Amino acid sequence: MKKIISLFLIVLTSCSSLNNGKIAPGYFEAFESIKNLIFGFDNQIDPQIIENIPYASILVRIGNGPEALMILQRVNGDEYTWVSADDVYLVIKNGKIIKTQGLPNNLFENLTSFEGWSDIDVDVLDKKEKFISYYSFRNPEFNNLEVSSQYSNSGKTELQLTFGKKQLLLLNERISAESIGWEKINSYWLDDQKYVWRSVQHISPRLPPIYYEVTKKPL
Repeated sequence: MKKIISLFLIVLTSCSSLNNGKIAPGYFEAFESIKNLIFGFDNQIDPQIIENIPYASILVRIGNGPEALMILQRVNGDEYTWVSADDVYLVIKNGKIIKTQGLPNNLFENLTSFEGWSDIDVDVLDKKEKFISYYSFRNPEFNNLEVSSQYSNSGKTELQLTFGKKQLLLLNERISAESIGWEKINSYWLDDQKYVWRSVQHISPRLPPIYYEVTKKPL
């Protein structure tokens, strides 16, 4: 393992930019294709490899599959695009996955009345205020699925992350699309600045839940 890490670092530090604007050269050997997650290949990422990558990163798991690593490709306002070695993308805004590419069924667009966690407080959560979103999908195409969201506060908890423990607030989101009988619970773990460090989200009736953890926060 030490030999592999050393070789990885030599290749990584010899390059100062992302390969094709996406992935650092030498990075591909650090993890298996994110598409393999759905089929449950046994694969784990060594935390030492994550620590030595000089880019913002997240660990991602789909359903019961193993974890894989994605790095930050670009930032557009408050939208963060994360990419895997085989060009699978997750676009995350305010901790929510709003768009995907490269999965068997993709969330193409999420138009929502939810503007961010700074507008959410305990009183609002207690009142069960509803937010409405419209999901559009590709593979197959399905547009403007109306999804309602209600949030609840489960309080603070000490959570063990890849690089230590954090006291985080757990907020649960009950999503419901009555037209197709789809109802799920999404979970978000936020710090005092309302930054989401870990989340479990259902983004499509055709996909298992997506789990992610921020391992290196964007600057």
